[in-house]
Amino acid sequence: MKKLLGLLTHPLLLALIGLGAAAATIWHFGPLLAFAEVRPLETERARWICIGVLVALWLLRQLWKVFKAGRLNARLVDGLLAARPATPAAAPAPSASEQEVAALDRRFEEAIGILRGVRLSAAGRRPGLRDLLALSGRQYLYQLPWYVFIGAPGSGKTTALIHSGLQFPLAEKFGTASLKGVGGTRNCDWWFTDEAVLLDTAGRYTTQESDREVDSAAWQGFLRLLAQARPRRPINGVLLTLSVADLLQQDEGAREAHAAAIRARLQELHDSFQIRLPIYVLVTKADLLAGFTEFFDDLGKDERTQVWGVSLPLADDPKIGTLDGLGSELDLLEERLLARVPERMHAAGDPARAARVFAFPQQFAVLRAPLVDLLERVFKSSRYDEAPLVRGVYFTSGTQEGSPIDRVLGTLARAIGLERKLLPPQAASGRSYFINRLLREVVFPEQGLAGRNQRLERRLNLLRWSAQGAAVLLLIVAGVAWIGSYQRNDAYLGEVAARIPEVRERLAALPPPGSTTDLLDLLPVLDAVRGISGGAQAGAPTAGGYGMQQDGKLGAAADQAYRKLLEDALLPRLGLRVEQQLRGAGANNLEFAYEALKAYLVLNDASHFDADALKSWIRFDWERSLPRAATQEQRAELAAHLDRLFERGRVLNPLPHDENLVASVRNLLARYPLANRVYSRLRREGVGEDFPEFTVLRAAGPSAALVFTRVSGQPLTAGVPGLFSHAGYHQAFKRESERVANQLADEEVWVLGHRDEGAIARLRDTGERSRLIEDVRRLYLNDYARSWEEFLADVKLVRPGNLSQTVDIARLLSAVDSPLPPFLRAAARETTLVPGEADKSIADRAADRLAQETRRLSNLLGGEPSGRPAQPAGDAIENLVDRRFESLRRFVTPPAPGQPAPIDGTLALLGELHVLLTATDTALRAKTALPPSDVPLRVKAQSPGMPEPLRSIVQNLAELSAQLAGGAIVANLEEAIEAEIGAFCRRAIAGRYPFVRSSARDVTQDDFATLFAPGGKMDQFFQTHLASLVDTSTNPWSFRRLSDVNVGGPGSLVQFQRAQRIREVFFAAGGRTPGLKLEFKPLEMDASITQFILDVDGQLVRYGHGPQVPQPVIWPGPRGSTQVRVQVQPPGPTGLSGITTEGPWALFRLFDRVRMAPTQQAERFLVDFVIDDRRAQFEVTASSVQNPFRLREIEQFQCP
Repeated sequence: MKKLLGLLTHPLLLALIGLGAAAATIWHFGPLLAFAEVRPLETERARWICIGVLVALWLLRQLWKVFKAGRLNARLVDGLLAARPATPAAAPAPSASEQEVAALDRRFEEAIGILRGVRLSAAGRRPGLRDLLALSGRQYLYQLPWYVFIGAPGSGKTTALIHSGLQFPLAEKFGTASLKGVGGTRNCDWWFTDEAVLLDTAGRYTTQESDREVDSAAWQGFLRLLAQARPRRPINGVLLTLSVADLLQQDEGAREAHAAAIRARLQELHDSFQIRLPIYVLVTKADLLAGFTEFFDDLGKDERTQVWGVSLPLADDPKIGTLDGLGSELDLLEERLLARVPERMHAAGDPARAARVFAFPQQFAVLRAPLVDLLERVFKSSRYDEAPLVRGVYFTSGTQEGSPIDRVLGTLARAIGLERKLLPPQAASGRSYFINRLLREVVFPEQGLAGRNQRLERRLNLLRWSAQGAAVLLLIVAGVAWIGSYQRNDAYLGEVAARIPEVRERLAALPPPGSTTDLLDLLPVLDAVRGISGGAQAGAPTAGGYGMQQDGKLGAAADQAYRKLLEDALLPRLGLRVEQQLRGAGANNLEFAYEALKAYLVLNDASHFDADALKSWIRFDWERSLPRAATQEQRAELAAHLDRLFERGRVLNPLPHDENLVASVRNLLARYPLANRVYSRLRREGVGEDFPEFTVLRAAGPSAALVFTRVSGQPLTAGVPGLFSHAGYHQAFKRESERVANQLADEEVWVLGHRDEGAIARLRDTGERSRLIEDVRRLYLNDYARSWEEFLADVKLVRPGNLSQTVDIARLLSAVDSPLPPFLRAAARETTLVPGEADKSIADRAADRLAQETRRLSNLLGGEPSGRPAQPAGDAIENLVDRRFESLRRFVTPPAPGQPAPIDGTLALLGELHVLLTATDTALRAKTALPPSDVPLRVKAQSPGMPEPLRSIVQNLAELSAQLAGGAIVANLEEAIEAEIGAFCRRAIAGRYPFVRSSARDVTQDDFATLFAPGGKMDQFFQTHLASLVDTSTNPWSFRRLSDVNVGGPGSLVQFQRAQRIREVFFAAGGRTPGLKLEFKPLEMDASITQFILDVDGQLVRYGHGPQVPQPVIWPGPRGSTQVRVQVQPPGPTGLSGITTEGPWALFRLFDRVRMAPTQQAERFLVDFVIDDRRAQFEVTASSVQNPFRLREIEQFQCP
């Protein structure tokens, strides 16, 4: 299937289809193109030349693309070689950095030698004849994406490439054969694959520890070479390798240095290339985590190629980083490891292996902290204007060598003073884990994420917008010209219409023959004067000017029609009417166009004259076109005159035969295959309308209205038309399609004017007739399947308003008389059109045997003689429908007699869900714990394998159940909060200080303690009702999922989180009384103040320009007074000597009136007491890093 899809979407095939369509358009519509009286494409030779020019232009474009690609590749390699500075012939001894750059140049020149002239096909081989024909199946290596590996020495860059599973088509010259083990990459290595070019840089380029000057010069030289070689997009991404050994063994200083080095290299990449590069973090040597080999040794070859890691989302704003969700994603990886532990321990065998398997998730958890810390150091403090584009973090293992690192047991051994046991070295297994698909399916498909050089792109965009502006301007000019042409031709049509009344006035009472199609005005004259007819305009101009000018044709046709219409009375009017019908025919009604063309030809061609068919068409037109004012007597008179007109036999239209009109309509009909016209005729004839619609209510019964609805809004009484039913197909469409197909095939030759003898013979061939009928049925069956797919996708579950309604829906769906099975079984019957052997008639069985014998003889004598092959045995055309609904049919059909159908298991599962929902509803009403169950998980696991619409119905029921249950839990909690906390909280603190700073009323300390103290109302309610439901590790706190029930968002949880912070600050000692410990240290005081005294409930803080000694203060004070006073001596100029505040929160009110500033230490802050413009500054030290006087949680707290 993939090969067939690849063939159908091949660029060459699509180009040939486009050329064919363009050639057909030129051939059929070219003669209609006119410039004034000139028709440049009217002759066949001109059209052949135009088509040839089109094909030649396409070929030249393909050759130009090949030439351009080769030229760009040559320019690339020449530019790379020219970018390297020439080395003087006689130069002094080179320095170490110069030697390093020279070594890199030699390696680079070798890579360029390989690059020059080499092209690869999609399979990674050198192009051959097949690729030469494909034209687009090859690429120069410079056209492939380029990626750079960076990382510390020994971090596993080269090992990852060796075991990546990629194909290295140039390995005989440059590739894996050139590497010497895994001991590090001395210089830059170039890895040419059939999918990308990978640049493996030396690890010391990243850390630059061995010789900073040499390594830095080599690294900068490497970047210059890439920037000069590929200026628009030097590389497509960066693969940053981090070794597990480095992450686990580096101390804080080493990790900071490592992060700084990586950050510097990434910044240099950005500065050199001026593009935003995607960065893929590869955590290598994962096998050094103790237990890795035992944990994953059950994976097969294909399983080891999968990706193990985290792909981070792309942010819409480039200034926003993508590391925020890394922690939660790593948690998911750890959860997945924990889920596999029981299975792996069971398969481990000996206890030692089982122990390592059991400890492996913990080893992985230990790795998380240094990994996240290192990545945050690298990326969050970056100097980029735009945040680094970190695409993901992935864990790999190229080869299992070295001794695993057991941080968990090592930490435990140090904690209890035991000797640490070293794990034995691993034996090389030759396996690689989680590398292959990482590169092929994650990194390489995102090659377009890398930006481009903005300076170069701005110049190109300027040229592009200039060209587009010119094109838009040209289009506007052409549009203005076409509008002017339309207005001139519209005026011309008005002039033609204005002449008609003038003609009638000149002819007095009776219009001249051929001037009108009005038959009612002619009736009084027909009895006395036989053959009198009216006149009409000869034609209707279509457009003119700038390729649309039709003035000349309209004038000639109108003049000729007017002269011809004078010869008779009734016949010219009828002929004119038929002609008008033909002119008005369009692509939206092919049956009308076909019948109008047929009537026009019958009226103008004696060899095909058919009086009965012509009279039927004219009477059909009278029923539609005659005015409603026409009486039955007038209609009868017209029918009588029509009979008398044709009673003498052949009658030819006196109006000129418009070949152009006929040709245009024939071209219109020829664009649509005969099978489409037959099928459209059958639809308009109303075949199958006698059969009832398939509806949900008719199939499933009245109870279906309680559980099902239509997404489109249509009622359940509407459904699939009877035409697309089992009976509609077998009892109507099959028979009528054969009749109409034979009829239209007989008329096809002369109606559409076929002149090719081969085409005429094919239309009369019995085999071709059979294939025509088959094509008609194929069109019908495709519509049949599409109608049923749309109908089934439109049937969905009714959305319940509460959990009780959900329980009722689940009960109906799982009941014995459930509407679900009859609905699905009826749908399966209607979508099963191939009859079984038991359902076939004797004639059908005889036809099958005859067809089998015919195929046997055809195979013996050389196969099908001509035409399209017949339908293969066992592959009836009805399978176009049956195969698309095979899953539905299998789901409602027992696999064997006496066995239940899969739908029976689904009903049982829905019954279990109903029981669970009932128990959940009961528990919520009783305000007890939810019943545990695995039913939601089994519903999620089994529903993807169900056919539509059952899959959506089951999934929607499970999801709605979880949502409504979560809402009920929240409602119960809110009711309990109101009863136990809300009323008291509002009475105690609403509108009171310190929660409302401007309030004159204070919260009493007893009420404050009742609400916030340990064991108080807030704490007790949380521990009793919320502790088991809330995840306090998130910020803000959030509800956990319970039995797959999503309880909801933070809601009132934020108030409980704020209450906890208030409790931590004011009840740090764990008592029932709020309290604070403060120290006041004088810093400076105005010289005019000789004595400063702060009196907090008898606790005095004195300062008189003496030693700056901290003085402790406890709140509330030991005497229980409610006054705080500040006094200075002597009084100020205004006589003010102090500040006094009252109340249980007097100290807090005092601090509201002073200036307060933070310091670098969170628990310390500066306070300025300003009295009469004289200042005394103190440093206040609190017992908590949270400033109690500016505690945000108090200001934001609201009663839940």
